Amino acid sequence: MNLFARFEVLEDPRDERGKKYRLIDIMIMTIYGILSKHEDFNNIAYLWDINSDYFVSLLGIECGKTPSHDCLSDVYAAIKPQKFMEVFVEWTKDIVKMKSGNVINIDGKAVREAQDKINGGNIPYIVSAFLSDVGISIGQVKVEDKSSEYTAIPELLDLIDIKGCTVTIDAAGTYIPIAEKIVSKGGDFVLKAKENQPNLLADCKYLFDNESDNILRDEAVEKDHGRIEKRKYYLYNNSKNTIIDPKWDKIINIHRQNRSNEGVCGLR
Repeated sequence: MNLFARFEVLEDPRDERGKKYRLIDIMIMTIYGILSKHEDFNNIAYLWDINSDYFVSLLGIECGKTPSHDCLSDVYAAIKPQKFMEVFVEWTKDIVKMKSGNVINIDGKAVREAQDKINGGNIPYIVSAFLSDVGISIGQVKVEDKSSEYTAIPELLDLIDIKGCTVTIDAAGTYIPIAEKIVSKGGDFVLKAKENQPNLLADCKYLFDNESDNILRDEAVEKDHGRIEKRKYYLYNNSKNTIIDPKWDKIINIHRQNRSNEGVCGLR
């Protein structure tokens, strides 16, 4: 019923003439298909077909059969992706109640198995937010290419609730506007300092090389993918001395003020 209530608000852009299936029924059956590990319209429609009696009975489909893959393709080409994502995010928030300490990983991926025929066969690229604690994607934004992650990440952050969560992003997200967006929405951030932020990288290297009294160390040995990995961890933990770069120092100070009664802002 929660699924039905959430997705029923989606506007159906199809012509009423000749329409056999309600939009909400197609949404529900699609989610069945995805949960059954089918990832394309042909396979999802085949799942519907071999379980036609079940879906017809469950949803009260009047025509007595399930939609074809062409019908499925036409529906998802017509609906507004931004509105669909907003509804999807609200549904996942109902399922996964956000709690302080959750980690949200934001990353960009090329969808190599799905070429965009409309845009000349280019491989689509998406930026996703993944709630690692429970293993579920809570939002996606399509971008033109990897270089557009900088503009796509704030759009994705606008879609999701990150209050009380720690957002991790690779170096493509290490920019002041993105850090400000995270802090303004009540989140914490873990960002990578690399060559795209030379001043920040230099400041971090200086602190770790010259502030040994304020650095905590740990090691871990893990076996993964047929190899043994030895990891060393260094945590710089000094709330009075952080970053020299004035732009980054400002956002870190704002973050520290927001978290002054909740914990310590550190560099890892």
